[in-house]
Amino acid sequence: MEILELFGVNWKLMLAQIVNFAIVFFVLWRFAIRPLLKTMESRNQEIASGLDNARIAEDRLLAVEKDAKAQLNEAKKEAMLILEKANIQAEANRKLTLDKAKSEVEVVVAKAKEQISQEKEKMFVEAKKEFSQMLVLALDKILSKNLSKEIDQKYIKQALHDLKEKN
Repeated sequence: MEILELFGVNWKLMLAQIVNFAIVFFVLWRFAIRPLLKTMESRNQEIASGLDNARIAEDRLLAVEKDAKAQLNEAKKEAMLILEKANIQAEANRKLTLDKAKSEVEVVVAKAKEQISQEKEKMFVEAKKEFSQMLVLALDKILSKNLSKEIDQKYIKQALHDLKEKN
């Protein structure tokens, strides 16, 4: 202790200062520093938890965006497939309608040709009938007194035969 006194240090005063410092340190530690450290630790935990939650939310958001893009792409693909199917079906319906219309036109044309043919045949028969009647009348007037009925029939048959060969 002599060395301390040599340098001018009072050991009693120094011991009192150490005790005072220990008491102040204990009081500060107990009532200020420890509660402050606990509060800071809880705040750090809350901040860390908030950051973790933010990371989780960001990850979820990215996953949801990725899923939304995937679903959108899938919906686009399905829409394209539906559109292609609709185009194919429309083309098939158009061809079917066109074929049906062609067949209906062919039926109408065939009926019209048949009707024209029947009308032509009917007109030909009527014309033949009128012609034969006119021929009979003309021959009857020309040959009424000179020829017999058999010769008249022969001339009529010949005229009808000639008429058939021309048509």
